[in-house]
Amino acid sequence: MRSFQVRLLLLLVIFIILPYFLSVFIIYGNTKSSIENKELEKSREELREAGNDLEQHFEKMITLPYSVYNMPDILQVFDEGLPKENSSNFLSFEKSIETFSATRPELVQLRFYFHKEKESLIVYKSNLSAPKTQSNYVKHPPFKQLYQSEQDYVIEEPHKAKNYDNVPIIPKTEDSMVVTMHHKIKNILSEEFLGFLTMDIDITSYSPLVKQLEGDDGTSVFLLNEDYKVMYSSDSKQMGQMISKKELTALSESTELVLTESLQAPLNNWRVVKIISKDALFQDAKKAAYTNVVLGLGVVVLGVIMVFLISRIVTKPIRVLSDKVRSIEGGNMDVMLTTSRKDEIGHLENHMQEMLHRINNHIDREYKLEIEVKKSQLRALKSQVNPHFLFNALQSIGAVALDSGAKGVYGLIISLSKMMRYSLQADQLVTVDKELDYIHSYLVLQKERFGEEVDVQFSVDKEVENELIPSMLLQPLVENYFKHSYEKYSDESRLEIIGEKERGVIKLAVKSYGPTLQEAELNSLRQTIYNRSATQKGIGLKNIYDRLLLHFGHEATFHIDSLEGKGFEVMMTIPINK
Repeated sequence: MRSFQVRLLLLLVIFIILPYFLSVFIIYGNTKSSIENKELEKSREELREAGNDLEQHFEKMITLPYSVYNMPDILQVFDEGLPKENSSNFLSFEKSIETFSATRPELVQLRFYFHKEKESLIVYKSNLSAPKTQSNYVKHPPFKQLYQSEQDYVIEEPHKAKNYDNVPIIPKTEDSMVVTMHHKIKNILSEEFLGFLTMDIDITSYSPLVKQLEGDDGTSVFLLNEDYKVMYSSDSKQMGQMISKKELTALSESTELVLTESLQAPLNNWRVVKIISKDALFQDAKKAAYTNVVLGLGVVVLGVIMVFLISRIVTKPIRVLSDKVRSIEGGNMDVMLTTSRKDEIGHLENHMQEMLHRINNHIDREYKLEIEVKKSQLRALKSQVNPHFLFNALQSIGAVALDSGAKGVYGLIISLSKMMRYSLQADQLVTVDKELDYIHSYLVLQKERFGEEVDVQFSVDKEVENELIPSMLLQPLVENYFKHSYEKYSDESRLEIIGEKERGVIKLAVKSYGPTLQEAELNSLRQTIYNRSATQKGIGLKNIYDRLLLHFGHEATFHIDSLEGKGFEVMMTIPINK
């Protein structure tokens, strides 16, 4: 039992600790929210600036091939094919190519495809390779898709630089990580397809724009294209890999914050993704909360000591009174509860002393009354007849009847003996077959009494006979049949007892065909049965209902009804194994 002192102590501790820690949590939450919002706004601004820089950079790289249209020597080759080597036209073309490739140092290599002659040419660090015939150039991806679409260019995901035509001007040691742009070259006036210009651009040309968003606190940044493929990552193994929306969502639901900045033209549907560690973000807030908790623990310890002393002083009179009450519980009725206190505790002790005095007087009276009751019970026991003597007497009478050839009398005596033995088992649980055996014995005596056949039908399933029910449950209903139906309407009356098992319950029904009750009488009888305080008519049916409630609670049911004006029916359901 939790004492009043303990409850008071807990209550006071809660009122001290709870507000304090609640304030700590509020301060921590506000600090965390402030730091988070500040960091998020800062990160978003950095993302916007990086996005603008990336858009400008790629705008320059994407528009670079359009300068070919301002170089007649190069455009003429697309229109008419490569001139002979060492010719003036070839030298002019070579010079223009060198000028074009020198404009952007981030260009690792260029690849020209001239559709008219179906030849390709590699430019590596302003050096031209020999032309190479490419009869199926347009059939290879991604040139096939670009050729058949309305797009002017496509951008491939990052990869290591390749020697596309296996030309000797590109050293085998060249393994720069590049992003490749393929541009479609057309005749401006006729829209005739002339070829492709492929540029391998070193990713170091734009990686610093993304890398500046990274930090030392576990922050990582990705540049994703419209297909969620990684165009930049600090981890080179992730270059060209795909990061799905589900993976980003999973990260945002874990210990990471995911910020995304969508880019505009020419990088439509590209996005810069920044992943920030929540632990690093909220580190300052955690330090502040930890400091508050440590300082608060000292306050709490002092508060608990103070609360303990206060609760002990306040509850001391209650503890003294509780000790006296325990002494009374132990049988010491001479405890003195008088006190000099003038408060509520003193008032309570004075009244308890008066109550204890009245209890002592009451106990004396009850003790004397109990002695008188015991004497009365002893006198009643002396006047009782031993049931075994009656059973033995009945057996002796039955033996005499059997010796005299009166087998019918012997059978009646045996039936009566069975009924007497069974009646001694009142309020015990018996099997259904024992209850039915008792009813059979009762019917034997009734048939002898009325001297004619009694129409009684039993429809009890075998699987029901071994289930337990309260003894004398059906017998009162059979007795009511003889009292209210058979004795008055013997020619028209009939009794039917039904028992079956269904869905974990036993269903028992007793149908008495003959006189019935009007609806008003039936409702009145129901009220009498279901009303706990009723003590008048229908006492036998009410007794059955009350015993069902006593043994099985409301899991058992008891209903009465008329058989459509042809009789009276009692229906019961009893849970199995209860």
